[in-house]
Amino acid sequence: MKHTDDYRDQELDLILFAGQSNMSGRGEAASAVTCDAAAGYEYKAVTNPGGLVPVREPFGLGEDREGGIWDYDSDGRSKRTGSMVSAAVQAYYSRTGRRIVGVSASVGGSDTVQWKQTYVADAVERLDRAKAFLTESGCRVKEIFVVWCQGESDGDARRSAEDYAANTREIFGQFKAHGARVCFLVQTGHYNYVDFPGITDGLTGRQWDMHYETIRSAQARLCRTDDDFVLAGSFEPCLHQMKDRYHYNQEAYNMVGNKVGTIMADYVTENLPSCR
Repeated sequence: MKHTDDYRDQELDLILFAGQSNMSGRGEAASAVTCDAAAGYEYKAVTNPGGLVPVREPFGLGEDREGGIWDYDSDGRSKRTGSMVSAAVQAYYSRTGRRIVGVSASVGGSDTVQWKQTYVADAVERLDRAKAFLTESGCRVKEIFVVWCQGESDGDARRSAEDYAANTREIFGQFKAHGARVCFLVQTGHYNYVDFPGITDGLTGRQWDMHYETIRSAQARLCRTDDDFVLAGSFEPCLHQMKDRYHYNQEAYNMVGNKVGTIMADYVTENLPSCR
């Protein structure tokens, strides 16, 4: 793994990329956006806590620990195959000239209850380790953000909009207590009722998508009514770019990631005078 030391004594923005499988990414790394060398870095809190590496896909590869955030299949292979992160980092850098240090904290199949009970503690620890490392390296952490892409498993659990919103606020509250300014939320897409219209666990594909719509609506309302949340992208338009019931091809991840990076860039230039 190639290390780089040219980050020292720089001003950087720290971003935790958290959520479930569509944050981990189930795309194709070979078709992912390739970041400029100067665009940003990944801090690998699990496998390389003493340095930074360039952002490359699959982002977060190997960043798993048993008993916490763990995204491997039953054969011991990583499920992280290509994500939106590189596209988001590139778009943000292109529009702001600001470098990102990204930290992976996502796990497939995780709902908000599991996040409150188990995963948020692991994610917060990763965020804290990144902050400490950057400070010790002489870096100035300008802003701390969370990009949150999660919700399909809450749809599967038939969670109410009210419970989903309350859980998500509680989860971000813990990130906020550790320095995060805002949560850039990526809206959940569809249950793939086009390719999977039949009955699964008693419901048709369309009926399952109604539960996903409950989550999508809760996410949109959360971003309209709570200043801690900004709607930064959505998989809702990507129904025909789905590769299975829940996941997308790399084209969709690239498109959504570009939107996320653009919205983040707009936010820092419009809302944070020191970043103009």
